[in-house]
Amino acid sequence: MLGINAVIGAGIFLTPGAVIKLAGPLAPLAYVLAGLFAGIMAVVFATAARYVRTNGASYAYTTAAFGQRIGIYVGVTHAIVASIAWGVLASLFVSTLLRVVFPQQHWDRDTNLFSVKTLTFLLFIGVLLIINLFGNRVIKWANGISTVGKVFALSVFVGGGLWVIVTQHVNNYATADDPGVYQPAPYALFGFIPLGQSTLTGVVLATVAALYAFTGFESIANAAEEMDEPDRNLPRAIPLAILAVGTVYVLAVTVAMLLGSNQIVQSTATVKLAAAIGNDTFRSVVILGALVSMFGINVAASFGAPRLWTALSDTHTLPARLSRKNRFGVPMLAFAITASLALAFPLALRFDNETLTGLAVIARFIQFIIVPIALIALARDRTGPHAAVRRNPFTDKVLPVAAVAISVALAVSFDYRTLILRPQGGANYYSIVLIVLTFVVVPAVAYVHYYRTYPTAET
Repeated sequence: MLGINAVIGAGIFLTPGAVIKLAGPLAPLAYVLAGLFAGIMAVVFATAARYVRTNGASYAYTTAAFGQRIGIYVGVTHAIVASIAWGVLASLFVSTLLRVVFPQQHWDRDTNLFSVKTLTFLLFIGVLLIINLFGNRVIKWANGISTVGKVFALSVFVGGGLWVIVTQHVNNYATADDPGVYQPAPYALFGFIPLGQSTLTGVVLATVAALYAFTGFESIANAAEEMDEPDRNLPRAIPLAILAVGTVYVLAVTVAMLLGSNQIVQSTATVKLAAAIGNDTFRSVVILGALVSMFGINVAASFGAPRLWTALSDTHTLPARLSRKNRFGVPMLAFAITASLALAFPLALRFDNETLTGLAVIARFIQFIIVPIALIALARDRTGPHAAVRRNPFTDKVLPVAAVAISVALAVSFDYRTLILRPQGGANYYSIVLIVLTFVVVPAVAYVHYYRTYPTAET
């Protein structure tokens, strides 16, 4: 249940349009492939938790395997990624909220920096701060509401969709192959080196887009030391969780495509999954469920992301003042840093939802590449606390190698031009500056602080 709740979020409601556009009739296959990759990576993270008995984070794994030199970078970028992910979730919630509450105003599609959408975005971050001030009880309540919302919305969509398909003999699956729907993008390494276009490359690009619906799997093993026999139970529970989620996703996307792929791809609504529903009440229920789900996930993200910064502060990687809490128990400085990054990326990219969701996936590939390599190194170390760990060639060697290979293949397939160029042409200097700050400058500051605090530490 922890795994299912960690994975099912906003992604399945938002990604079908982009996935169908890239893969056409093979869109369900893209979700299957994304689920397989998510399952492999989740097992890799769970296996690493067997060697590192502290709560399982990529920072702990890489530090145990390679020391602070690499651990600091992974830890800092992990905190940055969580902040970006929160910004993506907040942006999507605001777009959906404005679409639902003010359908005639088109504020949800406004890309101007000074707009009602930006103001709503800022107010929503403020609301999340107020919620955090009320403490863990409200956070737990919001998580429960989020779970109910997402499960209810997906159940209504799948059940209601199947009822329409069966009783009204609806079968619009063939529209997924229409020229106005199926528009596979040319494949290019990093988006700059063209290699041509084919059905296979379309599925690869669609798999990158579909992977956003599975993000969260990397956090399943984060609390491994509080679990009962994690070395035995996690490798069983994680594949079951991914299988359950993947089954629901494939079923939901297939139902949506039977109702009408053309409506999903051509829709300007944020909740793409509901675009094929003809009945207004039915569609409103699904959208409302998605909205509740997004709200709850934002509450959880606003609570969890700042704690990654305080964790780095607690290990002296970052200044100690980041861990200081106010009388409500909120680490305000860490919250301010997280909120600043959460605001900065959506504003810099002008609320481009497809690019933001892609960025949320690609930003995680630092972890997806380094953690499997760290697992291989941990498995080879037969000294100290690692000596007693029972080795498994499949989970300790085969899966990490596969995870690295797939991660690299997917990472080089992303169109990075969308992050540094504006849609209308020219460089997006705001985005470029933010990327340099978060992936170069901030980690560099962390290194300087750590080695000044511990001048005799490894170099």
